[in-house]
Amino acid sequence: MITQVNLRKMLEDKMHKKPNRFLVALIRWVLIEDWLNEHMANIGDKEGVDFMQGVVDELDIKVEVSGEENLPKAGTPYMFVCNHPLGGVDVVSVASVVGKHYPEGLKIPANDFLMLLTGIKDMLIPVNKIGGQSRSLSEKINQAYASNTQLMFFPAGKVSRKKNGVIADEEWKKNFVAKSIEYKRDIVPIRIDAKNSRFFYIVAKLRAKLGIKFNIEMALLVRELRKQMHKTIKITIGKPISYESLEKIYIFFFPEGKLYETHTKNRKIYP
Repeated sequence: MITQVNLRKMLEDKMHKKPNRFLVALIRWVLIEDWLNEHMANIGDKEGVDFMQGVVDELDIKVEVSGEENLPKAGTPYMFVCNHPLGGVDVVSVASVVGKHYPEGLKIPANDFLMLLTGIKDMLIPVNKIGGQSRSLSEKINQAYASNTQLMFFPAGKVSRKKNGVIADEEWKKNFVAKSIEYKRDIVPIRIDAKNSRFFYIVAKLRAKLGIKFNIEMALLVRELRKQMHKTIKITIGKPISYESLEKIYIFFFPEGKLYETHTKNRKIYP
């Protein structure tokens, strides 16, 4: 089945009623539904990692990978932990690289908006970024931890912002460290080098300055996706970090985009 985005249906599901026609038209324009569906049709009926690779190919994105030899062998469940500079195509790019190495599958907690992309819905654990979370979300995540499926996390929980001239994730949520220890999953750190447009960061800064809580810039992410066409995304894969060592070290993602061990005098553990 060819993936097609139906924003009217998404709104109906969210609002539990028929949405205003003007609202539908506005959201279709902001999220460039026609452009999305044109490219989804070109990708065809691919699913899973093949769909991810199809998006990369369709948008003519060049993915440069360093450290691919650090990916552990399939068969043992790991946790792949990444920064989140773009808000869509970064997820697709890194999953297309990592996923092809693991026939046991890959699961990613992600914005439930991405569930519109039926080609990857089986890879996603939907997270509601606008409303409240369903009671079953934590259960689904714990089930994924307990399985043999590979897991990929973006611990910042949202796209990188620009502060003091530096584009970086906000402080990572540390829950993944506790879960890694609990479920005995080593962590594979991955850094993605990419950035959104200047306009995206201006909107984010203005929203924060005006005290607006609603994440306006999130609505721009599909247009930011279009702006990534024909660009290069660099991915660096670090060596696995043993879950047994995580009780002795604490992990931070520093503004310059490098992962450090704080209990060993800020020793860099991947580029």
